[in-house]
Amino acid sequence: MKINSILLLVFFCLGISFSSFSQKSLSDYTYVVISEQFEFQNEKDKYQLNSLTKFLFNKFGFHAFFNAEVPTNVKRCDGLWVEAEGAPGFIITKIQLILSDCNGNEVYRTKFGKSKIKDYKKAYYESMREAFDEFISMDIHQKEVKNKTLQLEVPQKNNLATYPQAIANLPKSSYTSYTFSNKRFLLRKTATGYILYQEEIGTNSDLLLKGKITIKDAKMIFEDSQKKKLKVEFDEFYNLTIGEGEDKVNFQYQD
Repeated sequence: MKINSILLLVFFCLGISFSSFSQKSLSDYTYVVISEQFEFQNEKDKYQLNSLTKFLFNKFGFHAFFNAEVPTNVKRCDGLWVEAEGAPGFIITKIQLILSDCNGNEVYRTKFGKSKIKDYKKAYYESMREAFDEFISMDIHQKEVKNKTLQLEVPQKNNLATYPQAIANLPKSSYTSYTFSNKRFLLRKTATGYILYQEEIGTNSDLLLKGKITIKDAKMIFEDSQKKKLKVEFDEFYNLTIGEGEDKVNFQYQD
């Protein structure tokens, strides 16, 4: 009986071991889908927290999308769905990330990121960044997302001949990532154009406003945070160029 009990215990332990090794790692998934409104928020992307969350997932080796941006050619069960639990507090604000598979099964849960900052926006940002700390050592490299298709807005028939190529190349996604000089940027689509942010650790918001792109009558203009107006255009690969001559800055589109 003793021997049988020992053997059963050994096989039970081995079973647990094999089970844990057979489970998918976060790198085995192709992409993550970020909720545009977490349960503790009363509006979409309040404090730009959801945009920051997407930004950080991309930064740490994931392919992150909002639901409307997910490529049509990917398999649903190759993705993970991200929700966040948290609450502001008089003393401590905390946030925790939960990653679930296509069947709603929890795959990974981070520790709580915490902040004692009294300003809610700053507290949420600090808490979210702390929740991401454990991803740094995990060295995530999700599988490449191929053949992402972006549907562009089609101009009216009357304007086809004169519709500028730069306008035709506008990114369709609500949020688009760019890089320039080893820094990361986020372009957010609005009703009148786009807003460009830079990730800037240590600022009040961590997403530093760089300027706004306004589109009116098939013309685009970039106005920076100092109210200076500059030429702006997108090429056929959705790369963004702001300025002219020696002041020209080329932002590389990140698929």
